Amino acid sequence: MLTMEALQETARQAGFFPLRESQERALRDVCAGRNLLIVWPTGSGKSLCYQLPALHLPGLTVVVSPLIALMDDQTAKARALKWPFTCVHSGLTRENREKRLRLVADGKIKLLYVTPERFRQEEFRQLLAKVPIALLAVDEAHCISQWGHDFRPDYSRLGAIRQQLGNPPVIALTATATHEVQADILKQLAMGPDAQVLWAGVERPNLHLAAEEFDERDDKEEALLRWLSATEGPKIVYFTLISTLEKVSENLRAKKFAHDVYHGDLDDGRRRQSLKRFLAGESRLMLATPAFGLGVDKPDIRGVLHFEIPGSLEAYFQEVGRAGRDGAPSHCQLLYVQQDLETQMRFIETLTPDPAYIQSVYNLLLSWKDRLNVLRLDDLREQLSFKNKKDFRLETALSFLDRWEVIRYPQRRLDRLEFVRPLTGEDLAPELWQARRLQLQKKLMALVQWFRSPVCRKIGIYAYFGWPDQKPCGFCDRCDEAGV
Repeated sequence: MLTMEALQETARQAGFFPLRESQERALRDVCAGRNLLIVWPTGSGKSLCYQLPALHLPGLTVVVSPLIALMDDQTAKARALKWPFTCVHSGLTRENREKRLRLVADGKIKLLYVTPERFRQEEFRQLLAKVPIALLAVDEAHCISQWGHDFRPDYSRLGAIRQQLGNPPVIALTATATHEVQADILKQLAMGPDAQVLWAGVERPNLHLAAEEFDERDDKEEALLRWLSATEGPKIVYFTLISTLEKVSENLRAKKFAHDVYHGDLDDGRRRQSLKRFLAGESRLMLATPAFGLGVDKPDIRGVLHFEIPGSLEAYFQEVGRAGRDGAPSHCQLLYVQQDLETQMRFIETLTPDPAYIQSVYNLLLSWKDRLNVLRLDDLREQLSFKNKKDFRLETALSFLDRWEVIRYPQRRLDRLEFVRPLTGEDLAPELWQARRLQLQKKLMALVQWFRSPVCRKIGIYAYFGWPDQKPCGFCDRCDEAGV
């Protein structure tokens, strides 16, 4: 039987004792076999709530995580503690993956990290069917909700996957979820009416939040230079567009500001090198797109600046939450011009393509069925978007066709694409797409309203996440202006 005494002793041996009061509460619920939804700020120790029980539960704990970097980081830390944890993902060699899965099959692994896409593989599902599953943990659980800010189609399969695993107890974890998203997570994972929701607030009292609006993009670069000069220690500057990032990077190099860059157009080796330098303290400034920082455990980041606005308050707060995990004061700045809003509106169009466009993608796939093994995505895009390489509706449409099991699209490779069933009008119900687009637009406008509001920044964030009537934080630009 799992006991708090055993978990506390393990935490003591690993140097994590004393546990926080919130962690104690969560672990007591795990000991009682309850399903849990944990909504805690970034850096509040959520992962220990499934890692400690995994060492004692009679069976395997499966952790679903969206990022390979996060899995590798957590596994490396567990290895240093001699905890029998491992991860399996597409970044490993086939030999290494098979070796790790054999250890799982032999019962020598207590916790396994995987991406949700791993469950597409029949061989993997068959392996898990032979292994007793003690606990299912779903990290970044907001990805499961179509109303969340970072919806990921493969996450929406996890309710069915939990059933296939024998309905083990589930612990879902996220740093950002409105009441609507929380309800959707509970529903999608079939967590039941007795599931416990543990909410520890979204406030990070050591983060100084500020935002500033400008008329021209060039004004933002001047504000960035002032912020860089005033903010000591490691810093991250986030961009929405890679083209903007590269332009600012070029200008900073001309002004002798040393930095690294991290974005999707770089090869894996360059991204790994940038990450390694930043974590080691060799680089103190990182220019990055939002994927950078997820799962990166660097406690002494002293500042986060958004050069372009993110798409929602959830995304914003998750990204600023990468600063100040050591509890020391950290400074977070958001810069805005009207064009940023237009950029995000275009992104929303990409994430919610018209049903007619999805139908066109499906028809094109059918017509080119015998040639898909020699085609690239840009070949399809040329037919659909007239060579507009910035139109990413194609990727979104393929993801949804895959999610609906109209096609199988393993590893996002056209040469492995298979047709499963015909696309129907029910799949393309216009009202669903309109609702999704409207929801994303509302989230974007809520962010704009938040940074234009004269009230305390953290009061605004609390209200958005469903916790009104809070006191001014005394540590943001609005409180500075009001003398609080």
